[in-house]
Amino acid sequence: MVTRGFADPRRTDPAQHRLDKDISDYIQLCSKADPAPRPQQALPSTTVLWIAHYFGASPNPRLRTVANLVVVAFFFLLRVGEYTRSTDKRAKQTIPIRRQDVKLWRAGKLLDHRLPFEELIKADAVTFRLENQKNGFKGAILHHYASHRALCPVRSAVLLVHPIAHLARDTGLGTYISADGALRRVTAAEVRACVQQGAVGDGLPARGYDLDRIGSHSLRSGGATHLKLCGCDELTIMKLGRWSSNTYLRYIQTQIGELTKGLATKMSRLLRFHIVS
Repeated sequence: MVTRGFADPRRTDPAQHRLDKDISDYIQLCSKADPAPRPQQALPSTTVLWIAHYFGASPNPRLRTVANLVVVAFFFLLRVGEYTRSTDKRAKQTIPIRRQDVKLWRAGKLLDHRLPFEELIKADAVTFRLENQKNGFKGAILHHYASHRALCPVRSAVLLVHPIAHLARDTGLGTYISADGALRRVTAAEVRACVQQGAVGDGLPARGYDLDRIGSHSLRSGGATHLKLCGCDELTIMKLGRWSSNTYLRYIQTQIGELTKGLATKMSRLLRFHIVS
């Protein structure tokens, strides 16, 4: 109303002018009383390996699918809604990864998903395309080469794609064929349960972890933190995690002790400097 040239209705009473400070003080007091944020704790790669080893070798197709999704989510810093279907009808913006969004490569040549497993497993790179994301960014392209180690995003991508290669191109990446022959889809709750079981199996509670703060987002947080610990530059972390600003710093968590390893040694050097101001 004020921008239209009308009087501010909040100023009809002379006493209102004196309330502005009281209101702002109260808002500030409320913000101070708010509890500190409790983000999900970053998952180390040892836990991802534990999940890949124990659940990935399970005869249960659901557990195998969840395990490979966990590996892919860790390497590609995925949000859980980017590889599982949301139960929230309002969350329609993010389109979970489909089979058609996955490209497998070998020596720079694209591989047909319908190749025999013996040929498909020879893939040495994988590309994911995110049709639409939570932040509205469309068509993001993510790429990884094979690690040739026990934890490998390419191998896990092959193990997710091969069982559904005969299904429609828009089949969700977390789809599996159950023992009774029915098509089922991994849920976010199943990913969270798997991650928490992996945390227990890897002994994380004894290393300061709180199980209540471990979930699917711990994979995205863990991947970003792992990149930082491995010496990756900030631009690489931001690009892989699809961050357009320094909000990614929230994922490089301060509670990870290794992030400050060696700093005390550097700070203990005796230096003398002078003030020029």
